[in-house]
Amino acid sequence: MNGDKKFLIFGLVGGFVALAAIFGYASMGYVRPFNIFWPEEVRQTLEFRNVGGETVVVGTVGNAGTNPDLIMRTGDFSYIITVKNKDTISHQLYVDGVDIKTKLLQPEEEDKIIIRSKNDAMFNYYDIADGKKFLGTIQVVHVIPIDRLEANNK
Repeated sequence: MNGDKKFLIFGLVGGFVALAAIFGYASMGYVRPFNIFWPEEVRQTLEFRNVGGETVVVGTVGNAGTNPDLIMRTGDFSYIITVKNKDTISHQLYVDGVDIKTKLLQPEEEDKIIIRSKNDAMFNYYDIADGKKFLGTIQVVHVIPIDRLEANNK
């Protein structure tokens, strides 16, 4: 019986030590539900539509409105735009300044483009299947983390 008590006490103490080690390891930031080293992505969706006889793009995911002005951050971030053609004629989105464009989208087709920029910039986007029709702008801005902003104000 004396040996059983020692074994039980040893097991409880060992269990508490192991639990404390797990909490210590996790609290140092080594355990995450996702990989913190993946680059950040921002996903948006635009749809070509015919509204009142006029070609427009409508923001449906991540933005709203007709021919929206899009905003993205500078740095190692991917700005992924899914472009869908919900019109009855072909369209092709073109981003001036970075020379990126979708494939020629037939009705009900979609394509993705990825934009990255290390510097502040302003890009216009057009429908080049419709004679380079201006649709909107993409503004690239430098963002300061809130903790740095608060530290500078002290």
